Amino acid sequence: MIKKITTVLCVSLLCFTSTKLDIYANEKYNRSLIKGTPREISMELNKSTFKKSKEAIIMNEEALVDGISATPLAYAKNAPIIPVKWKSIDKETKNYLKALGVEKITIIGGLKGVSKTSEIYLKDMGYEVKRISGEDRYETSIKLANEMNKINEVKSIMLISSKSGFENAFARYSYAAQNNTPIIWCDDEDFSLPKSYIRRNNIEQVFAVGDEKKFKTDVEKNIDNVKILKEINKADTNTKLIKNSQKDDFKNMYAINVEYGNHSQNSEYISLGVVAAKQDIPILICDEMLTKPQEKFLDKNNIDTLNQVGSNIKDYSILNTIMSKSFLSSMVLILLLLIMAFRALKNKE
Repeated sequence: MIKKITTVLCVSLLCFTSTKLDIYANEKYNRSLIKGTPREISMELNKSTFKKSKEAIIMNEEALVDGISATPLAYAKNAPIIPVKWKSIDKETKNYLKALGVEKITIIGGLKGVSKTSEIYLKDMGYEVKRISGEDRYETSIKLANEMNKINEVKSIMLISSKSGFENAFARYSYAAQNNTPIIWCDDEDFSLPKSYIRRNNIEQVFAVGDEKKFKTDVEKNIDNVKILKEINKADTNTKLIKNSQKDDFKNMYAINVEYGNHSQNSEYISLGVVAAKQDIPILICDEMLTKPQEKFLDKNNIDTLNQVGSNIKDYSILNTIMSKSFLSSMVLILLLLIMAFRALKNKE
């Protein structure tokens, strides 16, 4: 009997999570949807903003971590972030580089990200090419910060805990770009790289993103002039951050669908940070649907257009909450735990 119940529950979960339910309330604002493959989304975003640019940044289409830390550098260079495949430079990228009038290209990442063949090909096309890469995300982000310092003197940096979900980086990477603040990934077990960078560059302000007690204790112990920034939560998400950081009124907003607390690949957002920063449009971090506080935030600010990137974001409603993947997954998990507890009690009898 227990096996039958478990089977039914698992099948039900698969059915619900594979079904798309586009249920919307009365619209109070317009919606747009930028969809496609991660590369197609990036190219559409770039073309909407970067019409002419002397520089471009190229990296592997799956190098999201490096894309986040490259966002402030791209903004400083007034350069789009263009994702490519490992082996070659496709025709659309070649045409876009030509249309932009690019003269210099910065490749982010090692040879496993963008091949030597691609680098040589770009040089043969007449571009001045430079590669920035490190042994890991931590060293690469430090090198990107060093590169930023050559353009504009860096006075502040943002450390992001390696255990922090990507939603916290997405909530802040356009803001960091606008404020000439490098994003440095922090190895929670070793603060030597950021400590060295801070000391060598006389950094005045350090923002550290992370909620784990050990991370916060170690940051305050190892680094001076640090301000701990809490991770965003699922209800308010980054609405307070938008309110505090946005200088002018805004009528448009980007909305992205991110699985909270995970480090899952959301490569479709690799170029969004610099585009949003250039357009001065905030990015709202969502799950499958808007939360009630988010809807209130949108209403209060009289948003005209919600630009959804990658996938549709459903409106808040009780029905949508009940039918959401996260809610259904939680309910099935609870039921499975109850079944296991019932089985354990039965075996004791």
